[in-house]
Amino acid sequence: MNGLLLTPDADLLFDRGFISFQDDGDVLVSPRMDRGDLYRLGFEQLARERFGLAEAPALWRTAPFAERRHSYLDYHRSNVFIA
Repeated sequence: MNGLLLTPDADLLFDRGFISFQDDGDVLVSPRMDRGDLYRLGFEQLARERFGLAEAPALWRTAPFAERRHSYLDYHRSNVFIA
């Protein structure tokens, strides 16, 4: 359960703590993540949601994670994610 299938760019952001996930699948974006970088990486919806732009009604998220994975995500949010 200690693994996620992510695109290479999302995996890099995750590994370096710039994004993480809530147990329900919502994406967390570090306040240190630059909006321009999010756009260049193809995360337009994520950038709009993170920076509160009105033209982005859709949420960038995944399905809820299995309960067995919650402890790994909690560790990532507490020890890797740059809050």
